[in-house]
Amino acid sequence: MGDRIVASLLMPVRGSGRRDVVPPPLAELGALVESGSVGFSLVRIDDTGTVAAKAALSQLDWCAGQSIRFEVSAGLLVVARAGEDATARIPSKMGVVLPARLRSRCRMRTGEQVLLASLIEHDLLVVYPQHVLHAMVTGFHQSLLRSRDPRGE
Repeated sequence: MGDRIVASLLMPVRGSGRRDVVPPPLAELGALVESGSVGFSLVRIDDTGTVAAKAALSQLDWCAGQSIRFEVSAGLLVVARAGEDATARIPSKMGVVLPARLRSRCRMRTGEQVLLASLIEHDLLVVYPQHVLHAMVTGFHQSLLRSRDPRGE
């Protein structure tokens, strides 16, 4: 029943008769979304390599002075809580200073926007560079267009 309701809401392809509607593929997020919440913030990297992360950090319940550590995974910058001996900390203005060496590895530049994802159940902050977002969105749009192509190409 639900499939028929959704199918009736989709716009028909121009110049075509009745065709079976194929839903677009969805990104595979696995247990991440099912088991917890994710918060998003779109922010700009300033001249000092800092991103305004007050909303993202608040979602994680992190506060100024919190020790943090960084790692690069699959082209993304992952920020996690660290022990008290860590050298990086969240400043009083609740931003995150992204180390220049790691920004370079992730191809992030001053002035660009990045997406901050607060993975609440995992207690992590993930920084998505602009080029990664572009590839994800472009790939999704291509799959969406392929699924709507009447020739199946």
